[in-house]
Amino acid sequence: MAVPQGSFALARPDAGSRSPLRAWDAADEMVLRHLATTDAAGETVLVGDAWGALACALAPSRPTAVLDSYVGGSALRANLARNGIDPFAVAVVDPLADLPDRIDVAVVKVPKTAALLEHVLHRLAPSLHEGSVVVGAGMARHVHTSTIQLFERLVGPTHTSRAEKKARLIHAAVSPARTSRAGPSPWPRSVEVAVPPDGSPLTMVAHAGVFSSSRLDPGTALLLAHLPDPGTSARAVDLGCGTGVVGATLARRDADVHVTFVDDSPLAVASARATWAGAHGDREATFVVGDALRDPTPIAADLVVVNPPFHRDHGVGDETAWRMFAQAEQVLPVGGQLLVVGNRHLAHHAKLTRLFGKGRVAVVASDPGYVVLSAVAS
Repeated sequence: MAVPQGSFALARPDAGSRSPLRAWDAADEMVLRHLATTDAAGETVLVGDAWGALACALAPSRPTAVLDSYVGGSALRANLARNGIDPFAVAVVDPLADLPDRIDVAVVKVPKTAALLEHVLHRLAPSLHEGSVVVGAGMARHVHTSTIQLFERLVGPTHTSRAEKKARLIHAAVSPARTSRAGPSPWPRSVEVAVPPDGSPLTMVAHAGVFSSSRLDPGTALLLAHLPDPGTSARAVDLGCGTGVVGATLARRDADVHVTFVDDSPLAVASARATWAGAHGDREATFVVGDALRDPTPIAADLVVVNPPFHRDHGVGDETAWRMFAQAEQVLPVGGQLLVVGNRHLAHHAKLTRLFGKGRVAVVASDPGYVVLSAVAS
C-alpha cells in the first residue's frame, strides 16, 4: 500500500498466495490521503481497521485501534512488525473497552451493521471536542443515508465526499450539544426466544453487531431441534458462539456437560456470557475470544457445535468455516462429533468429507433452506 505516509507491506491471514483479497481497500487509501492534507494531530482512535493498514500508516501518533476481532487484532500487530514498527505502538482494544478521555482524531471504517456503528459512535461521543477531526470511511455501496444520519445525530453536521475508486469519506463536525446528548450505548439488548423442539423460553442477550441479535435465526433453530442426546459428551464447544443460545441450550439439556464458548468477536463472547448468566447463574462455563479452537490456546472437546459464518464484515467467503472445520477435526478425539448447520448452497458436506473421510459425515436434518450435518472423528 503506497500512501502519503509511506509504503507498507500488508497481509491478511485469510488470503492465500493466489487470493485476490487485500489487507487494505480504497477507503483506507482515501482517508490516509485526506489526513495527510490536514493538520490533524493528537490522541487518535481508529475504529474497524480490520488488518492494520491505518495503524501502520498512523503508527507515529501511537493510536488506539478499536476492533471486534481477535484475528483482526493479531493481523494488525503482525503487519506492524512486518513493516519494522513496534507491534505495541498501537493499543488494540475491543468495542467495550474504555477510550481516551479526549480524542483529537477519530477514523471510523463503516461496519457492516448500523447497530455496531451506532454503538461505536455512542462510545466515541463523550471524548470528542469541537476541534476533533471525525472521518468515516467506506466503500460507497456501504455508505447509506442511515449511515450519515447516525453521524449527524451522535456527532454533528455531516457531509460526504465525492466517490473515488468506489470509496467515500464521511466528514462530521463535532457539535458538543449533540455529543453530550448521545448518552450510553443502547446495546446490549435482550429478547426472549422459544427454543426448539419444545418452545421453552430463553432470554438471549446481544451486543451490537452480533449475528441474529433480534431473533432466533432459522438455521440455529433447526440445529437446536437436533442436538445430541444428553450424556453424549462431557466437554462441548459452542464454536462461533454469537449470543450463546446453542451452548446455553446444551447445558439446559445436560446438567453435567461443561460448555466452552468461543468466538473471534469480543462482543459475541460478552453476549454469550450474559445469555449464560441469565440461564444458568453462576454455573461454571468457559469463555474464549480467539481464532477457532487453537489460538490463543488449544481447546479440548468431545462435541463441537457450529453455525459457521460465510460473511466477514462486508466480505463473503468460506475461509472462516474451513478453518473451524479443520481445527475441529484436529482437536476431536476418536468418536468425537462436529455438528454443523449451514445454508444448503454452501456445500459443507463436501468440505467435511474431505477432512473427516468418506462415511464419516451424515445428514442429521434438513429443510428447504438449511442442513444439519454430523462429522465423526476417526
